[in-house]
Amino acid sequence: MKKTYIAILTAAAGLCSCIEMMDSASQADVVNPLNVSFKVKAVTGFVDADGNGTINTDFPVDGLTVRFTNFEEDAVIETLTDENGIAQTEVAPGNYTISVFGESESEGNTYYLNGSVQNKAITKDITPEQAEASNDFSIAIRPAMVGPLCFSQIFYCGSTNPETQATYFRDQFYEIYNNGDETYYLDHLCFARLVPEFATATLPEWPAEDGLNNYVYAVTVWQLPGNGTDYPLKPGESFIITQEAANHADHSKYGGLIDTSLSEFETWAGNPQRVNPDVPDLEYVFWSGYIVTLQWLNTVSGPGLCIYQPGKHLEFPTINTGVVGETTQRQVGKTQEYVRIPAEQLIDGVEMLPTSNSLNMKRIPGFVDAGAASTEKIYVGKSVCRKVIGQRPDGTPIYQDTNNSTEDFETQVPQFRRNGEKMPAWNWSLK
Repeated sequence: MKKTYIAILTAAAGLCSCIEMMDSASQADVVNPLNVSFKVKAVTGFVDADGNGTINTDFPVDGLTVRFTNFEEDAVIETLTDENGIAQTEVAPGNYTISVFGESESEGNTYYLNGSVQNKAITKDITPEQAEASNDFSIAIRPAMVGPLCFSQIFYCGSTNPETQATYFRDQFYEIYNNGDETYYLDHLCFARLVPEFATATLPEWPAEDGLNNYVYAVTVWQLPGNGTDYPLKPGESFIITQEAANHADHSKYGGLIDTSLSEFETWAGNPQRVNPDVPDLEYVFWSGYIVTLQWLNTVSGPGLCIYQPGKHLEFPTINTGVVGETTQRQVGKTQEYVRIPAEQLIDGVEMLPTSNSLNMKRIPGFVDAGAASTEKIYVGKSVCRKVIGQRPDGTPIYQDTNNSTEDFETQVPQFRRNGEKMPAWNWSLK
């Protein structure tokens, strides 16, 4: 009996111990949510490196979406700003990317308000008063007027021949569409690849005198020709820029996929064996660093691109140098120059990432693109295409454009003018 009694006591003690451990584990798993406030401010003029700028208190900042994303926990929480630009919600402690996106009407114009703060540690409650008083839990966003032009389709990831497994990338193309209601003259429009060139969580450091989000920086810039009214793009029309204007389907055994020979412009870099004499070449106004003349290739894992309007023909002393601090800029401690593009000249920008789960490596400012698009894999023969939300009376599409490519784009097989866009009358094949 004594042995049995001891065994029972031992088992009971073990059971109590297990219960205590389970209670402790259960308590350890309980995480009390934090009450967090986040302030959105509309700024005009110059914003310094600390995020201080002239706050436009008359600009409406209500109804904007504020998204808290914890990539480690795969958690996403969304809420809306109130009339004071304050968003309030509950989140678990952790590191968050805080994204803001939406539209506001001011003085008869529509503006995007998009921005993001990355790797923000949230460890305690933040009251609305604290968010109002501190830059730590606020974001200053420069409103961007909604423009008529937008990227409607981008084919960048390349393709693969399923039989030979050969990969191909020379048929990259970029379709730009007039989504507005008025004719837009493309003369002097610039097409640029932004830096960093590849997705990264390590962002470059620019000189403090450039401030915050007053500029974006480009490694290459191409410019359309014209004297001001030579290249009209009517509502419902698109124009297409290709890496090489040719029927790449003729090279299908190497992975070539589509015929790009009817594009409006090509980005010919100087290789005499790879030029289409019928298709006008964009002017190659800037290439940072070593100038590659065989071809102009965007990374198949996803570039960051923009179009902007400087309002004049650009000239640099040489093709890869400028006036540092005026037309070009260097990263802190570096010597390579990049084109410095004022924020007010931007018309549209799209960031592409390796996968849709790579948003923690977003490198293009949120006011350019609050999200990112992706084909998910390389060499899969897919393009990112803007979503259609309506049609004009003439059958041409109306595209979704919230300045957030995560929401605005989907993947499709690449095809010129896939949704009935019209070709401009000045296309070389119509002359």
